[in-house]
This record gives sequence, structure tokens and C-alpha cells, in this order.
Amino acid sequence: MGLLARSRHKELNTLTCLVMGLTGWKTTVELHNDTFVSGLITDVDVKMNMEMTDARYTDGNGKTVMMNNFHIMGRKIRYVHIPDKIDIMKLIQQKVTVSTPHKRMSTKGHIALKRTQQTLKRYQREQEGLSTAQQEKMQTSHNQETEIS
Repeated sequence: MGLLARSRHKELNTLTCLVMGLTGWKTTVELHNDTFVSGLITDVDVKMNMEMTDARYTDGNGKTVMMNNFHIMGRKIRYVHIPDKIDIMKLIQQKVTVSTPHKRMSTKGHIALKRTQQTLKRYQREQEGLSTAQQEKMQTSHNQETEIS
């Protein structure tokens, strides 16, 4: 498996694709040493190394430093705050769905891509089933309340 195939495989089979989809968004990243970095994400790689611009670094004591560029090693990240405006399922689906597969993609790569897409479809069906079950539950409880009144 080549370097391109390995990185694509890792991107498709981990939630790194979610963080990669945050490129171009302003967010906050918590680090393991109890510090925060807030800024615009400009680049994320498969190992979740991040490049941020207009970053505001806040250490554990509350001291804040402004920086034009900031690099974060992926293994130092504890938590990435996802903005409320982002639809997580759409973001993952955009990153996972490939309109035209890479010419040199191996058979294993095609299989991994297909499995990931199947998992997404299964998850969406489960979510739809949960939402309909919740609606039915609310409807029955509403009917019971009206019968009691």
C-alpha cells in the first residue's frame, strides 16, 4: 500500500476527516497541557497536525499571546471544539464521499471507501428510525393527556 493509499485509508477510517473538514473555520483547540488555542484552521493532515492563523494562545495560568501562525502536533490535541453552525453528518459525508475515485486507488481502498459509505447510510437510517420513534412516543403521550383531560 502506497503512502497516498495509507493516508486516504486513515482519513476514511478515523474521525480525522471531521477535523479535516473544519479547514476554513474559526474554532478552539484544547491541548494536553491545559492550554487553549483559538483561531482559523488553515490546514490539517492525516495525523491531525494543524496549522492555524490569527491564533490566540492561552496558557494554564490565563496568560494570552496572539500569533499570526501556530502549528499544533496532532498527538498534543486533547479536544477540538466543533462550531454549532456545522452539521457533523454532512461534513463527514462530504469528506468520505468521493465523486471520482483516485486512478491509482487499490482494491482495498475501494473496499474501505464502500464500507465507510455503507456505515454512513446505516447510521442515517438509524437516526431516521430514532426520530420517527420519538415522534410516535410524543404522539401517544399527547393522546393519553387528551384522554385524561
